[in-house]
Amino acid sequence: MTTLNAIPEAALDQLFRKARTVHAFKPVPVTDELIRKLYDLVKWGPTAYNGQPGRYVFVRSEEAKAKLKPAVSSGTPRRRWRPASR
Repeated sequence: MTTLNAIPEAALDQLFRKARTVHAFKPVPVTDELIRKLYDLVKWGPTAYNGQPGRYVFVRSEEAKAKLKPAVSSGTPRRRWRPASR
């Protein structure tokens, strides 16, 4: 019989109970070392049917950010409620 290991409470707190959405970023450069560490973590994340469809782009220059801006979602679109037609 396989026994599942429980996730420590501190990890559950960090992942779910105390996690918050970031709405702005500090103007602090991210090092190559930190990007490599981040990629080394995300590449092991679960994917649909274990297909590894993830593609990651790390953008630093203001020019590259400006080129990508039109493709970035401005948030969840607001849906207008309409009564069902009779």
